[in-house]
Amino acid sequence: MTQNQMIALVRKLIADEQATGFTEGGNLEEPEGTQEIVNYLDRACDALSQRLAEARDLRLLKRMVVTNGAALPEDFLLFAGNVPVSVEDGVMSFYGEPTTLPIRYFARLPYVSAYPSGELPYQHTDDMTIAALAAIYALNKHEFTVSQDLMLLGMGGAVNAGGQ
Repeated sequence: MTQNQMIALVRKLIADEQATGFTEGGNLEEPEGTQEIVNYLDRACDALSQRLAEARDLRLLKRMVVTNGAALPEDFLLFAGNVPVSVEDGVMSFYGEPTTLPIRYFARLPYVSAYPSGELPYQHTDDMTIAALAAIYALNKHEFTVSQDLMLLGMGGAVNAGGQ
């Protein structure tokens, strides 16, 4: 799926196929609110990534060698397992003697905005979940109730009320 196909899918899910419901402006080449929908898609990537990392999805696992004082990678979510590293203001420091250490971490899915052309690097189920979440965020802008939509995706409402 390409970025334009993903945007079209979100517009279809929110019944805005004519591109009328979002920020003013735009033209035939760049319909109204396209950037706003791309922002919702990126936000959906963050939410799905967090959910997949909490479930320990191996697709998000990356490796790196940490050196004392190195910055966290841009796509860093959380360490995979226990490592003798502390993080302060995005900088990693070792507990004890400085050294180099290979670690594994869970990384965020790439943003939709990073792929203006070409295929998006997601599995089909991820495509659909990202589009559904982006549609929920877009509908929520207009203050529609989206609690049942979130429950269906397992990301809110009564499903998460018990801290699950």
